[in-house]
Amino acid sequence: MNIYSKINHISFTESEKIFLDYVIDNYQKVNQLSVKDLSKACYVSVSTIYRVLEKLELSSIHQLKLLLVSDRKEYDQEKELVDYNYPFDKNATHYEIMRQMSKLYQQTVSSTLNLINLETFLKVIQLLRNSQNIVLYPTVGNYFFAESFQQSMLEIGIKVEVQTNIFYQHWSAQNCKKGDCVIVISYNNRTPHLFDVTKEAKERGAKIVLISSTKESALTSLVDYHLYFSSYEDSKDKITSFSSRVSLQYLLDCIYACYFNSDYEKHLRHKIDHYVEY
Repeated sequence: MNIYSKINHISFTESEKIFLDYVIDNYQKVNQLSVKDLSKACYVSVSTIYRVLEKLELSSIHQLKLLLVSDRKEYDQEKELVDYNYPFDKNATHYEIMRQMSKLYQQTVSSTLNLINLETFLKVIQLLRNSQNIVLYPTVGNYFFAESFQQSMLEIGIKVEVQTNIFYQHWSAQNCKKGDCVIVISYNNRTPHLFDVTKEAKERGAKIVLISSTKESALTSLVDYHLYFSSYEDSKDKITSFSSRVSLQYLLDCIYACYFNSDYEKHLRHKIDHYVEY
C-alpha cells in the first residue's frame, strides 16, 4: 500500500499527526534529519515518532523517509485534479466531458492501486486457488461487475457463484463450509443484511474477502482479507457512481489477471479450447 494512503487510513493522535504533517510537507528535506532533529523540528517527543513508525509497520525512520519520496508521485496522481463526484459542470461541452472522464478514470485507478496491500492481495489470489467453492455476494449496483468476473473465471474452467438475491445469499451462507471463499462487495459496507450473511458464512468455516471503501464498520471485523475501492466518492452527493465502478472493475480485473497468470498456459489453453461465440 502506498505510504500516503496508509497514513490516511490509520488513526493517529494529535501529536502524531503534527509529526506526519511535517514530514509530508517537507518530505524532500527531512532525509538528512535524525529522529532527534525531527523531534525538535516538530515539537514532539522521540517516543511519538517511534509510535508512528510502529503503527505504519516500519522498522526505521530511514524507511519512512524513502517511502515518502518513492511513493509521492503515485499519490499525487490520485489527488482531486477532477472532482470524483462532479467531474464536469452543466456548461461543459461533449469533448470537455470526455476529457474529464478520462482524467477521472486515471485518477481512480491510481487511487485504487495506492490502496492495495500487495501481501494481502497475493494471499487473496492464493486463497482463491485453494478454495473448493468461490461465491460472491455483491450489493445493488455491483451485480454486473460480479457477473463479469464470474464469466471470466468460468471461461478458464473455474466455477464461481454470484448470489444477488438477499434470500439466496442467506441460504448460500448457511451451506458454506471450510474450504470455501466468500467475496463480499459493498462500497460502504453498511448494507444491514450483509453482516448477518457474512457472519453466517464465517461461522461455517468459509474464508471472507471484503471489497469496500476504507470506511470501517462492524462488517470489517468479520473478514479475513480486505481490499479497497478508491474511497473519495460520496455515497449520495454525486452525479453517479463513476469512480467506484471503475475502481471495482479494476480490482476484479486484477484479481482475475493474477489468478490467470498463476497457471498461464493451462488457463490460456482452456480458454481457447472451450471458446464459444456469443
